[in-house]
Amino acid sequence: MSKTPQHIDAKTKSSKLNLVLPDFDLKPNKHLLHLSYLRQLSNKRSGTASTKTRSEVRGGGAKPWKQKGTGRARVGSIRSPLWVGGGVAHGPKPRSFDIKLPQKERNLAIAQAFAAKQEDLIKIKELPELKACKTKEFLASIKPLNIKKLPALFVYSQSDSNFKLVIKASRNLKDIELKDSRYIGVHDLLKSNTVVITEKALGDLNSRLSRILSGGDKNES
Repeated sequence: MSKTPQHIDAKTKSSKLNLVLPDFDLKPNKHLLHLSYLRQLSNKRSGTASTKTRSEVRGGGAKPWKQKGTGRARVGSIRSPLWVGGGVAHGPKPRSFDIKLPQKERNLAIAQAFAAKQEDLIKIKELPELKACKTKEFLASIKPLNIKKLPALFVYSQSDSNFKLVIKASRNLKDIELKDSRYIGVHDLLKSNTVVITEKALGDLNSRLSRILSGGDKNES
């Protein structure tokens, strides 16, 4: 077992989330969290499923037989949806599944999701320093955190050093995910049993959420 890195402190578990949002109630709103959760999942859908209607299937331009006198049912095209090889009736077409939610509600939902994770939040100074891109070394470096509930989400900041190496070293672990604080969503937080966040990432979130929820920046996504 390797020695505990100096910047990883197993006693940094937070009992109170230090979000600077005094004017907002961070008590979880189930309806708002549900909408934000669905929005993140729906916006990931590509919506590229597509089928051909009878007019788009090649062939079938000529009437198979005359309308009357044959004793058969009347048919106008061999590409009818009733025929094998015909078009598809009411099939899917490319579409967008995006759900729109006001920016202020999206960010308030993220703040509430973080608040709901207070008991399972671990705050660390920064990500562990790895000498090589080794999964075994990464697991050894986070062992002092004593993470008992999996899956775990590590939230980092772009200003954190070594985050690229840590991402590579942890990508084979199905129960551990790393996420940039700029792109964190309600779905990421709620599906994780433990959230580990660096000091810089928490500072970035404080700055972002406080500015947006107070109406200071309308261009933030």
